[in-house]
Amino acid sequence: MAELLAFPWMAILPWVAVIIVYLGEKIQQVMLTRVLRDALEQAQAAAKALPPARAPLALPPPTPAPTTPAARPAALPPPAAPPPSGPFADAPPWFQLALHEIGFHETGDNQGIDRYVQMAHCGANGEPWCAIFANAMLEQAGLQGTRSPSSQSFRTNSNFVQLSGPALGAITVYWRGSPSSGLGHVGFYRGEDANSVWTLGGNENDMVQIEALPKSSGSFGLIGYWWPRTAPLPKAGVVLMPSGSPVHVQTPPAGSAPAASSPAAAAPNGMQTNIVATMFGGQQSAYGGPIIDNSPGVALPYHFPGERPKVRVKNVNTGATVDCDIVDVGPWNINDPYWETGSRPQAESGADMTGRTTNKAGIDLTLAAAQAAQIDGKGLVDWVFLQPGPNVT
Repeated sequence: MAELLAFPWMAILPWVAVIIVYLGEKIQQVMLTRVLRDALEQAQAAAKALPPARAPLALPPPTPAPTTPAARPAALPPPAAPPPSGPFADAPPWFQLALHEIGFHETGDNQGIDRYVQMAHCGANGEPWCAIFANAMLEQAGLQGTRSPSSQSFRTNSNFVQLSGPALGAITVYWRGSPSSGLGHVGFYRGEDANSVWTLGGNENDMVQIEALPKSSGSFGLIGYWWPRTAPLPKAGVVLMPSGSPVHVQTPPAGSAPAASSPAAAAPNGMQTNIVATMFGGQQSAYGGPIIDNSPGVALPYHFPGERPKVRVKNVNTGATVDCDIVDVGPWNINDPYWETGSRPQAESGADMTGRTTNKAGIDLTLAAAQAAQIDGKGLVDWVFLQPGPNVT
């Protein structure tokens, strides 16, 4: 007992206290760890019991801004031109142009056809001119012809297709002599009866007319019908001529309005087109006093009473224009007011009203007018009155 009491308890008590504290902390850590582990296990079990989370919706990527400006709306088309009127309103344009050439007459032996030669881009004065005329009308309508003076050229030219039958305005080809002669005639289909085809063409009895030509005879016959390849194909069909129809039509049908593009179909007092112009000067004017070379002036083949209108002249090839006074009467004729009827100058026939051979001029220009219009001696012009032309009485 004495030994037990003698043990130095007081010396080890602090260490005992330290050990007790240490053991208490360890016990707390173990217990806290167990509590945390139990809580984690419960949380995991709860998470497994929940349904799977829904995936977020995928949004499309933003549309990139356009790198080029948006196209502008297409421009509105221009208003349609008014349709042609008259008894042949449904005829193709080359036929309508040809109608207003009816009445033209050659000046003898295929002469006086210079204007058609120029328009057709083929042939020459002195040649048979039915194909020249047909080509001239097609070219004036904006279609390339065969550019050959042969009536048979339409049968083989690639610009034309053969039709299965007739149609108003169809290019109608005939043989002459024999079917294999290479000779013949060409014009535009107007209509037919059992034996004949009414054909609008040039060089028919030396003029432009509609003539009833035989479908078949010993020396002349119909071959077929052709149409410009680039023009809308027609609905083929026979046009029956009324019983008693004249076999020659030598004036334009009443009521058929001139086509605007026809150089021979100027409205009365309207634009006169493709008129041969020459220069003049150095003489006395029929209106009195001298003709002044350095002042723009013209002569027209009619003596205007009273005040004379001004005239605007335009070079067909260059577009150069000049406004002029009427200062003299001429060229060639003194009473040919061709602008009153929309006809061509009489001097274009090659002889004036007194029988003199002409240069086909229908207007004369002073030196100043010719220089302003860029006409070097002779050329083609369009002209028009700047105020309404006086009526001829």
